[in-house]
Amino acid sequence: MGIRSKHRLALGLLALAVFALVAAACTKEAQVITKEVIVEKVVIKEVPVEVIVEKEVVRTVEVIKEVPVEVEVVKEVIKEVVVEKEVVKIVEKQVFVDIGKVEEKVLQVRMSSMPANFSPHTQGSGALAQVFGWMYSRLAQADPQTAQWAPDLAERWELAPDFSSMTFFLRKSAVWHDGTPVTAKDIEFTVRSFLNPEESSWMLDSYTSVRGGQDFQDGLRNDVPGVVIIDDHTVRLEFENPNAFFLDDLNNLCGLAPNPILPAHLLDQIPTDELFEDDFWLNSMIGSGPFKFVQWVPDQFMEMEAFDLFYFGRPKIDRIIMSVIPSGDATQIAMQRGEIDVTVRGSVSEDAQESMLMDPRFDVYATMGVNSGGFSFNMRVPTINDPRLHQAFAYGIDRRALFQQFARGLGRINHTVMAHSWYQKPEWEALYPFDPDKARSLLKEMSWDSSRAIKVNTGPITNESTQARYAAIQQYLEDVGIKIEFRTLGRAESFQSFYVDHDWEITFGGGGGIQGGPAQYLGGRWTTCPAPSCDPWGYAEYLFPKWDELVKEGSLITDRAEAARFWQMLNEDYMLKDLPILGTWISAGIKVKGKRFFMPVLGEIPKPSSGRINDIPIYPVHIGRDDNWGFHIEQWELR
Repeated sequence: MGIRSKHRLALGLLALAVFALVAAACTKEAQVITKEVIVEKVVIKEVPVEVIVEKEVVRTVEVIKEVPVEVEVVKEVIKEVVVEKEVVKIVEKQVFVDIGKVEEKVLQVRMSSMPANFSPHTQGSGALAQVFGWMYSRLAQADPQTAQWAPDLAERWELAPDFSSMTFFLRKSAVWHDGTPVTAKDIEFTVRSFLNPEESSWMLDSYTSVRGGQDFQDGLRNDVPGVVIIDDHTVRLEFENPNAFFLDDLNNLCGLAPNPILPAHLLDQIPTDELFEDDFWLNSMIGSGPFKFVQWVPDQFMEMEAFDLFYFGRPKIDRIIMSVIPSGDATQIAMQRGEIDVTVRGSVSEDAQESMLMDPRFDVYATMGVNSGGFSFNMRVPTINDPRLHQAFAYGIDRRALFQQFARGLGRINHTVMAHSWYQKPEWEALYPFDPDKARSLLKEMSWDSSRAIKVNTGPITNESTQARYAAIQQYLEDVGIKIEFRTLGRAESFQSFYVDHDWEITFGGGGGIQGGPAQYLGGRWTTCPAPSCDPWGYAEYLFPKWDELVKEGSLITDRAEAARFWQMLNEDYMLKDLPILGTWISAGIKVKGKRFFMPVLGEIPKPSSGRINDIPIYPVHIGRDDNWGFHIEQWELR
């Protein structure tokens, strides 16, 4: 019954009451009419949490009620109408619909392989570098767009005017995945951890420039005095010698990514001889990066989830599943089905790349590599150490034609291991053009015996493309009077020959990825030292002591422009003439991802108007090939 109906009923009843009062005694009470109205309604709303809310809403309505009054019989009957407020109880139920499970954003990543243990001290793989790039913080992150170092765990840093130290100011909001604050003690532990003399060789030079670091590594002291904790969030690293490029030297995790910061409160109590095999690296990894560890099933997958308290903000992607799929063909099928968003480690076949380039569901692009391998000449072997032989290789092989044929022209020709982008000269790429007559002239000048067969060590030939490339190289060299025989070795045999026995003549593929800045890279691998990994090419012995002195001189230069000029000189006067490694080319790595996976560092990736894979965009890197995979991961999106 509505309010107006109530009014009409009340007035009618009032008239009847007047007549009743006249006929009856005037002392009789008037009839009272009351009615309580309960209104219940349900409101369905979608909100981001799952709760039930009941609330009472008070509303004002008018209710007519008859109130008894005394009326004199002789005179008149008086009826007083009183308007009262009635509380109408409205139960409003807000049903909050949880749609998080349906819309959880899960990035499906393909990995061609994963290590059996994730200790960064003992493993050397791109997969490990990737895991640490997503779960752990770094002092700074490489910005491939600006070719500079950008803040990460350290929100800022200061280099001393005399380059004797760097002071890092850590983010006070940074916490480990277990909620423990990140402090300067974690930096101190990380330095000691990576100076452990039992760790693998690719990490040895990460912190040796810190004062006392080398002595600690050599077992001569129990601490690293160059790590000075100022307060919980400020730490100063003091150097043995002036060092303007310390951050470059930290880009050394497997030679691919900046070193991670490790949790001292969890690892510092583990005995050193047990640290690298501790269960932490398998089942309980805790970092301070954008994603936290959930589970790892060897040879199957690793799962990570977004860290709500990440200092740059919670990632836009909720979960990452890294699936191990060795087969490129299986990866292509999985991507076409929408089961995989991106292949991070390992690629798909060239035919698949061509097919996916034409498919609007996928992005096909490339990032510039840093691997500078090629023909490594053993400078300890007489005749093989003659630069004229190396130059004859350079002129006698049409490397540019091979580059177009086998690398599809993606990357750049590079002649030496000195391939850091910041001191390259464009004109270097044009050196040593294909010139068979020049090659023959050099061989004649050195009285080369064309019947002598040079043994060239190489790894297993795994596909027809590699086999065809090797056959082409043999033919080019035979045409100018150089006979080579490829000797296929397994990994253990190759290591023994190259690093220990030094009984090889030429190795194809030596050089490897560049680690750190030029002073660190050359100082760690190309100068005289007792470790097996130092100077397997014998170049330091060939130029001893001059080469060692030059590398040390360059390491003391603190001005970037002056340093660039010095390393340009070193490359032009030595490496580009002696060619201890004749580089072939630095390949740009081709990447394939689903269009819905968006990385702001790359932006919208255009399809080449030509429709040819040779014309896909090539994105730069700052210090290593994984810069794009480690830069502001929290900004990634699934659209």
